[in-house]
Amino acid sequence: MKKIGSICIALILTFYSSINYAIVYSASTEKIIAEMLQELIVSVPQEKKATTEIYRLSENRLIWLNSKQTEVALILLATANTKGLNSEDYQSQWLNIQWQQLKKNVFPSFYQLALFDSTLTNSILHYYSDLRYGRIKPKRVKFLFEPNKDPIKLAQQTLNAIQKSTMLQLSDAFEPKLHFYRNLKKALHNYQKANKEHPLLAFKFSPSLKTGKSDSQVIKLRHLLITLGDFIFIKGIDSTVLNSPLYDKAMTEAVKHFQRRHGLKATGRIDKRTVKNLNIPLSKRIQQIKLGLERFRWIPRYQEDKLIFVNVPSFRLWAFNSLKDKKIAPLSIRVVVGKASKTRTPVFSSKMEYLVFRPYWGIPYSILKNQIFPGMKRDANYLANRNMELVGNRVRQRPGGRNALGLVKFIFPNKHSIYLHDTPSKSLFKRTRRDFSHGCVRVSQPADLASYLLNWKPKKVKRAMHKGRGSQRAKLEKEIPVVIFYSTVMAADDSTVTFLNDVYGYDAKLKRELNKKHNAI
Repeated sequence: MKKIGSICIALILTFYSSINYAIVYSASTEKIIAEMLQELIVSVPQEKKATTEIYRLSENRLIWLNSKQTEVALILLATANTKGLNSEDYQSQWLNIQWQQLKKNVFPSFYQLALFDSTLTNSILHYYSDLRYGRIKPKRVKFLFEPNKDPIKLAQQTLNAIQKSTMLQLSDAFEPKLHFYRNLKKALHNYQKANKEHPLLAFKFSPSLKTGKSDSQVIKLRHLLITLGDFIFIKGIDSTVLNSPLYDKAMTEAVKHFQRRHGLKATGRIDKRTVKNLNIPLSKRIQQIKLGLERFRWIPRYQEDKLIFVNVPSFRLWAFNSLKDKKIAPLSIRVVVGKASKTRTPVFSSKMEYLVFRPYWGIPYSILKNQIFPGMKRDANYLANRNMELVGNRVRQRPGGRNALGLVKFIFPNKHSIYLHDTPSKSLFKRTRRDFSHGCVRVSQPADLASYLLNWKPKKVKRAMHKGRGSQRAKLEKEIPVVIFYSTVMAADDSTVTFLNDVYGYDAKLKRELNKKHNAI
């Protein structure tokens, strides 16, 4: 860094209050500022392009001369944990210490001002970028979303927010609008609060932890379930009951709610599996929620109001008719997804264009090689017995109730050849864990979904599915976004957060990548 002793006189500081100051610029001062900021920008750890652009837009002047906006920026960075980010990634503690020193020092050195300004600028750009696009690129964990990150636009939006005092509004605008994300952020707040109140969980299995019995652990358990939102207060309940060791009916219902949220059989009794889940540190649940929030930031921001959303660990599909109106409940349907061992359903997004009623099934080569060809060698009637036919050098299954795709498939063009479809194997939807397919997503209520998407009456859908010999294509009035997602924690409504099994083992990989990102800063 160049020596600035003889040229500091060019910097004239005028204090309006203990925390407000301004710089009187001259030609020589501007040159000094420009040179020093450019040297500091070279060493910024993140968002170098956006940082360079924002100082170009500001004509290489110091940005944080407005103390009110500085305070807002520091609060945003300090509270990043409430949004599932890490405040330490944005040098929050160091910036706060430097800011307090600057407020005390009537004549801070130019280097001190320039270093603080460039660091805060880079940190707030980094914060906004993480909030809008996620902390890492999705492809690093084989999620096939492609966030359209634009450092130039990020710089423009950030400088505009600083100048117009709308930094809080920009922070909110950058977050996903999907209900699942908003609900999950509420869950994060609740679990962070619960972790402070219940830092140590050490429940033990006891035969007396059931309805009508008393146990010394009941009081602690009741208060935990109250904090987590599982305990529903019955009208007229005596507050003294809250500190009673009696495992009453209200406790039984609270435990059932807890069990359902953790994928356990809702018996209301504290069995060994329930104890195991009760003893999982809330800090781990918080980390799990943060992984979910990170993944939601990767999803493209569609302008359409309708959405088809599939979450693989939930084995469930949601069809939103309105993303803006919370009063319009989405259609919720059980699904079967790709096998964890071999044929995992990929995570990506596309747009649904049309449906095919009574579809043919063009059998993929992998299935031909491993199942069909060996079957044809064993049995000359193998194809006929399965309603299949040879067309050229390909094999396909004719339409009908025995067709592997059922009576309707839902097409959203993609390079993975993935689609939603009906299935004759209805019994699999009764299973708790439903990863049985070759990668495509089987739908338990195809007629309901078709009616929902096409705005057809059920009779018309039923007729299209069951009548006729060939296939019938039905185009949607407007393309509908489809998101195939993966999160081991979901919040389908405001009051319930559900923790799911990591069927594909993706959480560990994401944790490692986020730790690499954090350690690199």
